[in-house]
Amino acid sequence: MSRIGIAVSAVHDRPFAEVVAFASAAEQSGYETLFVPEAWGRDAFVTLGALARVTERIGLGTGIVNVYSRTPALLAMAALTLDEISGGRATLGLGTSGQRVVEGWHGVPMARPLRRLRETTEAVRAIVSGSRRGYTGETLRIAPGFAVALARPRDRIPIYHASLTPRGIRQCAEVADGWLPYFVSPETLRADLVAIEETLRGVGRERASFTVAPFLPVIVSDDDAAARAVLRRHLAFYIGGMGRFYRETVARHGFGDTAAEILRLWEAGQRDAAADAVTDKLLDAFAIVGDARRCRARLDDYRAAGADLPILALPGDVALADAERTVRALGATAR
Repeated sequence: MSRIGIAVSAVHDRPFAEVVAFASAAEQSGYETLFVPEAWGRDAFVTLGALARVTERIGLGTGIVNVYSRTPALLAMAALTLDEISGGRATLGLGTSGQRVVEGWHGVPMARPLRRLRETTEAVRAIVSGSRRGYTGETLRIAPGFAVALARPRDRIPIYHASLTPRGIRQCAEVADGWLPYFVSPETLRADLVAIEETLRGVGRERASFTVAPFLPVIVSDDDAAARAVLRRHLAFYIGGMGRFYRETVARHGFGDTAAEILRLWEAGQRDAAADAVTDKLLDAFAIVGDARRCRARLDDYRAAGADLPILALPGDVALADAERTVRALGATAR
């Protein structure tokens, strides 16, 4: 049975009853892990804790939380609490996020992002393991003598990084258990895996110890034009409105001129025009759309390129009927 994950992005901003229904449908459809994002809406850990009480088997992951708005101690406490509540189903997805979220929303300086991500990962690992040695890094310090005072179903909770840059991807392979990329095609994924596998060998790790779990914008629909319009808006928002890292990733993969035009239109307040500037070539490189057979075939392309756990990331304004159709059609039980 092919592994498949899903994010709650399609319903994340809707009434919570719809989030619960979505999670239940995902579990029934055979999805391995459910990921909850966090930006300036619902708290990811609170959401996952609530979903842990209405699900039984599906894994529960943050996808992702940033490493600035919570201390490593608080991240470890939250992850361990979720792991306890869920019976050992937690995955901690971490990332640097971007300046709009970190500095604009949280009011925290976004200093030395890659170093902060590495040290947060190391510090969280130490706390989760039960260590009392504390942690001293270049950006973080935890005094020795403390040990987390709660039950630990496991001594290690998987930590995945949402890394986008070449340096970040290599660091991810050094210190994390998995990778959560965005804006990847099968071709770019295959190329990035060369660096990942080289780095894993360099630190004495097996490829099997590392999970490649790309977030893939996807809609299964019988109205191709409408679904593509939704995906254009979704991609334009990330490229134009969510900071330079997504835009630079798209540019690194050969779409620099298109990304620059999307940014220009977005910053001018021309959001519809920015969406229209998302070309078919860009959309088809980084998103999946069409009938169920076509979407399943494209997911298989990602698996052949090295994706261990493709994660469906439905846009937030997808039609509810299309969201339900996508969940049913692409789950592990649909095969």
